[in-house]
Amino acid sequence: MARKTVVKRQAVLAALLLVSMAMLTWYFREPMGGVLHSTQRGGLRVISPVESGVSTALDPFRNSYQWITGLFSAQSENEQLRQEADQLRTEVVSLREQAAENKRLREMLGFVNQPSFPQDYKFVTSRVIGRSGSAWNATITINQGTDAGVQLGQTVVSGQGLVGQISAVTSNSAQVLLVIDQNSHVEAKLQNGAANGTVMGSINGLLEMDFVDKNQKVQKNDVVVTSGEGKLFVKGVQIGVVDESADQEIEYFKSVSITPFVDFGRLEEVMVLIPPPGADQAPLVAEKEN
Repeated sequence: MARKTVVKRQAVLAALLLVSMAMLTWYFREPMGGVLHSTQRGGLRVISPVESGVSTALDPFRNSYQWITGLFSAQSENEQLRQEADQLRTEVVSLREQAAENKRLREMLGFVNQPSFPQDYKFVTSRVIGRSGSAWNATITINQGTDAGVQLGQTVVSGQGLVGQISAVTSNSAQVLLVIDQNSHVEAKLQNGAANGTVMGSINGLLEMDFVDKNQKVQKNDVVVTSGEGKLFVKGVQIGVVDESADQEIEYFKSVSITPFVDFGRLEEVMVLIPPPGADQAPLVAEKEN
């Protein structure tokens, strides 16, 4: 019984194939106005409105699917763009920091290459790792010590000018007493040689040049440098410019205020000037050795 069913199905399939081949042969051989071509055109006229209606009915669903797909795609792209923006922002900050550091280092090298740089001196570049938070004690801590040749009393500079003097030191760090500290005093002179005196720090972080004789000529914007007297600081290091000079009626000296070249609140790298063997450079604050 089953075999008869299979034979019957195979016969039907063979008959359908023969009919299909016959109709295709007929279709391709008959002229455009033939029966089969006319039937095809009629079928298309009937089916086309149905297809158009179905397509119109499905458009809202198709548009909704595309909107939802686009929404998820946009969210994914936004997250990727946000991550890329964060990465670019980090890279920009890093590049700016590197550029600022390179500028500071170039300024310090420029100081070393000046004709006024003391002969036979070496230098140690150091990074600022700490700052005093007290108005009574203007100091910074650097990351170089005796292992690098840093000793008590040595002059500390930046690319802008005089920073201070080593006032305490360990094997791998040191403390710098800034020139704006009230305990600091620097023998100084005008760069043009017109006057000399002592630059003093103060509790408010300002610089004053004391003991300037009334007869000495001091003008606004005159450059003040270290004189090298007293063996406290290397000679010829720039300190700042004269901001104001006034004569005191009952005093023998002028009152001279100075704007320092160094921005002490933004110090990040400094140089410690290492004198040659046998050079006599006195500590500024001897009691800070302990």
